[in-house]
Amino acid sequence: MNYFFIHRDQIYEQGLSIGFKTFSAGHLIWLLGIAAFCVLTGLFYKSRDERGRDLMRKSCGLLIVILEYLKIIVMGLNGVKILEFVPLHLCSAAGLAVLVYALWPRMKGIGQVFAYAFFPAAILAVVFPSSTMYPWWNFYCLHTFIFHALIIAFFIWLLMAGEIVPSYKGVWIGLLFIAVFSVPIYFIDGAFNVNYMFIGTRSDVGILAVMWDAIVPKYGRPVFALVMGLIMIAVAHVLYGIFLLGRKLTSPGKKKKSK
Repeated sequence: MNYFFIHRDQIYEQGLSIGFKTFSAGHLIWLLGIAAFCVLTGLFYKSRDERGRDLMRKSCGLLIVILEYLKIIVMGLNGVKILEFVPLHLCSAAGLAVLVYALWPRMKGIGQVFAYAFFPAAILAVVFPSSTMYPWWNFYCLHTFIFHALIIAFFIWLLMAGEIVPSYKGVWIGLLFIAVFSVPIYFIDGAFNVNYMFIGTRSDVGILAVMWDAIVPKYGRPVFALVMGLIMIAVAHVLYGIFLLGRKLTSPGKKKKSK
């Protein structure tokens, strides 16, 4: 437990090798645990009445925000540079959106942003975590998996209960949100040498590091950001196909209005 609160900046400064590998046994256990948690709590959410569902939504939203600000407090006490305090990653926006949706569940369009922006971002964050430099019991590692697991679970609850019905129009709503959100982030990253949304500097995430090394030295950051955008478009369309197939298999002959 000696490294429970150690931050990656301190790990790099001290030249420590205390992390884990992507898709190692421990990582796969986390992924299986998150999948089981999402499905089981989704079934429980679906079985509740509106009062019970409202309580679950608000509890999840509050817990996510508490976790995010707890991380910021710990980073501050750890002496991490101030620019890393700012919640400008897509999943930071997702955490806030969970609370907003929990308080105002009738907001139009936000469900589609969950489906095609927040949900895939959170999935990628646990499948290709940026916390591999930490040991499993480290605070930041635990935060990464728990925080993103709650975002994934929240969307799964709404999807299983039919409260969000992803549509093809929603693909472009989600992509438009990502585009509007990422443009200022791109310039913030460049101006302050930070890496919000992973489009500013070389990432610790293996697959993104490989892409950065293949693209940026030859073509620069703008092309890297463009490629990332094209990948997001492809992912959103694949997700739409999965959602559509799932809807046909679970509710044949039924059509639901998207939210």
